[in-house]
Amino acid sequence: MKIWYQSASAYRFEPVWDDYGRTLESQCRRILQPDTGLYVTGIAEMIRDIENWRCFQYYQNIQTLNAMRRAEREGYDAFVVGCTLDVGVAEGRSLVDIPIVGISETAYQMAMKLGRMFAVVTSSSAFCEVYGEQAVRYGVASRMLPGPYIVEASEEEIASSLGNPGPLLELFIAQCERAVKDGATVIVPGPAFLATLAHRAGLTQVKGAPVLDTISIAVKTAEMMASLHRIGITPSRCIGAYARPDPEHLEQIGRAHV
Repeated sequence: MKIWYQSASAYRFEPVWDDYGRTLESQCRRILQPDTGLYVTGIAEMIRDIENWRCFQYYQNIQTLNAMRRAEREGYDAFVVGCTLDVGVAEGRSLVDIPIVGISETAYQMAMKLGRMFAVVTSSSAFCEVYGEQAVRYGVASRMLPGPYIVEASEEEIASSLGNPGPLLELFIAQCERAVKDGATVIVPGPAFLATLAHRAGLTQVKGAPVLDTISIAVKTAEMMASLHRIGITPSRCIGAYARPDPEHLEQIGRAHV
């Protein structure tokens, strides 16, 4: 079995993300079966603070959909969208046959298994809006505390803090404590950079509330979905949201390099 993990960073394309990418790889591998293969990569054209601009999210969707098609061609059994915007998740499920796992969708589902109310601790007000919309779309809004719980930091600041997580980690923990005081019993770090920060620091709970390793949860879910796919448990392709286009249309898409 092989899993493709698609980060929203520029890992493999910009050296500033090398430490983050290597940490991602170890974070993923620790939860997978020894015989499960893993490929972790970023995107060539990373747009900073993309949560602020819907128009630019379109271009990230295209890069992610291209990666999904490549993963399927190269024999991968599942694909993880490691961007917490869940870019291309719905579109990808109707485009390729392999399972597509969205990191935010999966995190919310796990949060509801582990506690009554969850809170997303994030790094910008724009992310708060995105996650609030996701909660409605995924049907979990009644279980999500609105906050906001914000650690003001850019992607580069979070990534570069992996070597010295102390200062940023203190800010993150303070927001987690606020959320727990407000009634959260599960903490969901978002974006994924914050989950890696918590992982690197060995932080698994704050005031008794689990801090989800959303990255490990996503890749383990992908491994499970790939196993289920092999026994015939797949999305509906004839009706509903993930109906698959006919072969002629897919061929046209392929020629256009979607």
